[in-house]
Amino acid sequence: QAKISARDVMTKGAFENAISVMFALGGSTNAVLHILALAKEARVELSMDDFDRIGKRVPLIANLSPHGPFHMSDLNALGGVPVVMRALLDGGLLNGDCMTVTGRSVAHNLAHTPTVGELGTQQVLRPLEAPLSPAGNHIIVLKGNLATESALMKLSGKEVPVFEGPAVVFDSELLAF
Repeated sequence: QAKISARDVMTKGAFENAISVMFALGGSTNAVLHILALAKEARVELSMDDFDRIGKRVPLIANLSPHGPFHMSDLNALGGVPVVMRALLDGGLLNGDCMTVTGRSVAHNLAHTPTVGELGTQQVLRPLEAPLSPAGNHIIVLKGNLATESALMKLSGKEVPVFEGPAVVFDSELLAF
């Protein structure tokens, strides 16, 4: 009815919101590949630098598997991804002006979503002020002589200040087996 197309919704801001949610939930390195592929199809310029920039701002707040004991069904029972989005929006980590498939903004759609604090006692989600892991300590973008364009490392809150050891380098994934 409103004649909203996918490209009306799939904007740079919307992809940045998706990246923020991915970091807050503890998403996988595969999510990076999928988000980049979707952005390319939507003709939105998105790069590893965007993941690096956003990842340095967004903490890990969901205590979900594989790094935690809970699952998406547990998050769903608390209100689902909108609760995570509300926390990010309130923390200034989500673009509330982005239009959604409803024709309304993200902020409008989340206006009546409970905050993490309003959920009561639970262990699935942490508030931004007391995350499972601080920003910049979940999926990190690496660059250097072995990864001249970029590489990803998933920490999920683990502390790995320094790694020393031999580097085994393969010219392709197939040659690694």
